[in-house]
Amino acid sequence: MAHGNPTAPSGHRGAYAWPERLALDYEVGARISGMPVRASGQLQWLMRSGQYEASLQMRLPLVGGRTQRSRGRLLPDGLQPTEFSDQTRRTRRFDLDWAALRYRHQRDSEAERVGPLQTGTQDRVSLFFELARRLQRQTPVLDTVWSVPVLGPSGVQPWTLRLRALEQIETPAGPLSAWRLERHDTQPDDTRLSLWLAEAVHYLPVRILLQEPDGDWADQRLLRLPTA
Repeated sequence: MAHGNPTAPSGHRGAYAWPERLALDYEVGARISGMPVRASGQLQWLMRSGQYEASLQMRLPLVGGRTQRSRGRLLPDGLQPTEFSDQTRRTRRFDLDWAALRYRHQRDSEAERVGPLQTGTQDRVSLFFELARRLQRQTPVLDTVWSVPVLGPSGVQPWTLRLRALEQIETPAGPLSAWRLERHDTQPDDTRLSLWLAEAVHYLPVRILLQEPDGDWADQRLLRLPTA
């Protein structure tokens, strides 16, 4: 559900579209266990015949990397992930059964867990593309609020996200105009998320800021504009 300023102009902008292939490279600054870290990241998108595959990779010196991967369908009313994996030193895998509205979750060789899905559920990667889809279809309005069910290790949780401002931000790719979107009403043990979504890259993130309850954080900024 979206709520906006009733005095602000808004309107439907038709079909959304991304290239069949897209890769965004990021420069990453982070603090992990109190240590400053420099790293690199990449957000990838591949689409064939209504099926998509997307991934977010972060490569960290010495401590290894992390790859999150989402696969699913691109439907007229949004993304519908069917598989999600999160790989660090251990691997989590989620399989989403939309016919039964259930998901299966397994970490390495541990026992499989099963839980309920909600209509419109996204994973931690498909969420970026679903938010971009919404911004492509609807003229952005300040203080718009979206509630999106997001699947993670604790099951499906509602994430409330608010469009805070249209800002000019500095990135290694140069200054870019982007909408700042924040996860709203987080609890003390939740990850805080801020995204800057730019029309120049199909409303995908040109900056991703994650802040953990233990003080760790990661700040990804677009390294270069894609060539296609």
